[in-house]
Amino acid sequence: MGLKRREFLQQAGRVLAAIGISEAIWLPLGDRYLQALAQPTARKLALLVGVDKYPDSPLHGCVTDVELQRELLIYRFGFVPSDILTLTDAQATRENIETAFVTHLTQQAKPGDVVVFHFSGCGSRVSFGESPGKIQNSLVPADDVLPLLANRAVNDILEETLLLLMRSLATENAIAILDTSYHYRGFPTNGNFRIRSRPRPTIGQPSLGELTFAAGLKSSQNLRPAATVLAAGADSQLAAEQEWNGFTAGLFTYALTQTLWLATPASSFSVNFSRAAGNVEQIAGLSQQPQILNHNLTTAPAVNFSNLMLNSPASDGAVTAVEEGGKTVQLWLGGLSPGVLECCGGSVFAVDSSEGARLLLRGRTGLSAKAQVVDGSASTNGELTAGELVREEIRVLPRNIGLTVALDSGLERIERVDATSAFATVPQVSAVGSEQLADCRFGRVPETTKVETVSPHEPALYQSRYGLFSLAQILIPDTEGDGGEAVKVAVQRLTPQLKALQAGKLLRLTVNEGSSRLKVRAVLATLAPQARAVAQREPVRAGGDYRLEPLSGESEKSANAHILCLGKSSRIQCRLYNDSDRPVYFAVFCTDSAGRLSVLGAEGKDSSVGGMSRAIAPGENLTVPAAEAIRWAVSGPIGLAETFIIFSESPFAQTLAAIEAEMQQTRDALPIRVLLNPLNVARAVLEDLHAASIPGVQKLGISTDDLALDVNVWATLSFVYRVV
Repeated sequence: MGLKRREFLQQAGRVLAAIGISEAIWLPLGDRYLQALAQPTARKLALLVGVDKYPDSPLHGCVTDVELQRELLIYRFGFVPSDILTLTDAQATRENIETAFVTHLTQQAKPGDVVVFHFSGCGSRVSFGESPGKIQNSLVPADDVLPLLANRAVNDILEETLLLLMRSLATENAIAILDTSYHYRGFPTNGNFRIRSRPRPTIGQPSLGELTFAAGLKSSQNLRPAATVLAAGADSQLAAEQEWNGFTAGLFTYALTQTLWLATPASSFSVNFSRAAGNVEQIAGLSQQPQILNHNLTTAPAVNFSNLMLNSPASDGAVTAVEEGGKTVQLWLGGLSPGVLECCGGSVFAVDSSEGARLLLRGRTGLSAKAQVVDGSASTNGELTAGELVREEIRVLPRNIGLTVALDSGLERIERVDATSAFATVPQVSAVGSEQLADCRFGRVPETTKVETVSPHEPALYQSRYGLFSLAQILIPDTEGDGGEAVKVAVQRLTPQLKALQAGKLLRLTVNEGSSRLKVRAVLATLAPQARAVAQREPVRAGGDYRLEPLSGESEKSANAHILCLGKSSRIQCRLYNDSDRPVYFAVFCTDSAGRLSVLGAEGKDSSVGGMSRAIAPGENLTVPAAEAIRWAVSGPIGLAETFIIFSESPFAQTLAAIEAEMQQTRDALPIRVLLNPLNVARAVLEDLHAASIPGVQKLGISTDDLALDVNVWATLSFVYRVV
């Protein structure tokens, strides 16, 4: 492995030049780091810690987080497996973690090496007896102890100790990733999420062993001045884990690793982290906002994850084992989005290193899958080996994708029975238990409407009101009902919103920025109150040799760690580019925080659907909306909004028909319009993409009754932003 690693490192510069990335582009992204990476002696070391089995506060996704990081580091970042040390559950005691850090990282790392430390588990806070007002964050190891009145010492690792350990490393190319939270809010769960903080109101004191260890680090003469930490949330926020279909993982770790599977050498650290932070905020709202914490650091982090991947293209996963004489393989699909992963049975993946190799997905357990080598592919000669990277080629989705609603645990039994019965009458909507995998939640709105009582001495009564909530228990705007309505009446009232949420879910399943090879791009810009480009998207595998429009300084700054924010009533527009050699059609949709779906047009009397039947010519671009007099203003309730730009090599015939049918009902031809039947339109979009994909699907000999979408003929780019 050593020879292989040295050869790769020596070829890094040549690889960059071969793909058209000049020094002028890649040196500013991580000058010191890339220079270190090119040295034959450069090494990549990692210590990954995950604790699920706490004595009185078990978690369920921390060991999965370790697996997510390990697979990413090996297959995308080129780490040698023997250079990655993992400590899980009973292994992850305070002494073992600190000893492993010193022996595996501190004593081995040399200047220019890469070091990654990851911790997933509970966090807490400790106080110092000699300084009662001094409270510090801490990491809770597996040998957690309950503080007693006679002895309040706990086994925690102080945040200060971790920072000292990071600063003791001989390399500046080091980063710590902490998927934990420190403040206990009196409850272990929040909506569908389990919170990663020790569930005790009592704050313990650091142990003598911890204080002695930290004192030894402080006395070192070789401490670096800075330490870079990626945190799952701000200091006072929650860090949560969620159950997906077949596995549980930390919101932050899953979002970060999924984003980095799709990163490219040319993408910056801040852009990748911003994408991951946006994915977390889409799920958890403002209760969890990932942070880059540069302790004692005034410049950007030295480590740029994307610069580690000079040996591999953006990928959806990797082959982990070859079985049955090369007829089947095991896959790790860490790069797929959770929604696509849940629906991807029967999908086809291509092997990057072999032009003809195709893999047909046959079964999945969590993030691992089994695939059959397609007959006639190049891999049947036994050339396929573990470690090969794979990418989506045919995305197969069921035609009957529905919406799942979790019933809040605060509902009475009779309310849950009535809600289950009512949701069963809504097509493709099902109700599940409070903590089960779902798209949204149904429950009571906090009681504020008082009902007058007969006697002023009687306790106040409140009328029940019902609404839809996000998985983080945040009320979805415009879903709150009047006081006193029955559960079944509430579900009937919410049916239009449920269909709108389902439509948004379907459109989100078309996003394929990581796998599409269609050479298109989009830039989101504001016209007022200030004219500037604020975000840009392109398929990462399109291989374009162009540079996107430069973002303004304010936009670059806002993208460093947080999701893009746009003020309500700001005027915005999109510029769409076709850099391919064939005409490209497009459709533009927007969803607001209430789930409403709107469609945008481009020009002419059919401006509400412009672009669905008239294409952008090769090498051309256009602006949506086109006419200066047409105002596209940020609207809807405050919260997250999303804009989908869907490009296709074929016209959107069925989508156009669905929208025109709606226009005939309303006699409304506005260029920007809220759809009355969003689910019909979203389904039509999927059918159009399926129709455009038929030649590619037939070429591979794939037969399915489901929707089969060829990633080479369409690209859906997504802009997520917070309306403020």
